[in-house]
Amino acid sequence: MNSDFKRKYLLITPARNEEKNLPEVSESVAGQKITPALWIIVDDGSTDDTPKILGVLKAKYPWIQSIRLPPRPRDITFHYSYVCKQGFDYSLEYCRENGIEYEYIGLLDADTVLEENYFGKLMDEFEKNSSLGIASGGVYYDVDGKLSREVTDINLPRGTGRLWRKACFLETEGYQIEPSPDSISNTKALLRAGS
Repeated sequence: MNSDFKRKYLLITPARNEEKNLPEVSESVAGQKITPALWIIVDDGSTDDTPKILGVLKAKYPWIQSIRLPPRPRDITFHYSYVCKQGFDYSLEYCRENGIEYEYIGLLDADTVLEENYFGKLMDEFEKNSSLGIASGGVYYDVDGKLSREVTDINLPRGTGRLWRKACFLETEGYQIEPSPDSISNTKALLRAGS
């Protein structure tokens, strides 16, 4: 396996009415030192200019694709995971059909702006530790004009800005339609590492 293959990743982003955030978020993804092999943005029935922005992005970057979901009732328990799962399922099938190889699968919310080597740094961590199945970086919030880092447990990767090793994602049954899909994924990955 060559190092180019090892540094390829898919990225999934759920988006609903994100016209204010998508331009900056997409700049941060396009500006990554290692851009995705494929970025699927799932338009969850947006009623603003999100679809127009996606059209511009797809015309500019051949590695960006989008799907639009039909309107459906929103709920606070399962809807987010449903939207994400549509993106994961679509991206895996798209890669199979188009011969796109990758080693990692990522999730990024449409309001998360990345530093320029964010995914490269995560892949460095995977390469240092062959048993690592999921990783994410720190999240900073703008509080009165100052960046404040969220305190999190290093063993509990965040939902946004996470990468799965492809093998871990597949062996733990991918992304589930559940109220807490990230926590379930973390737990399954820890059980997998312990077995």
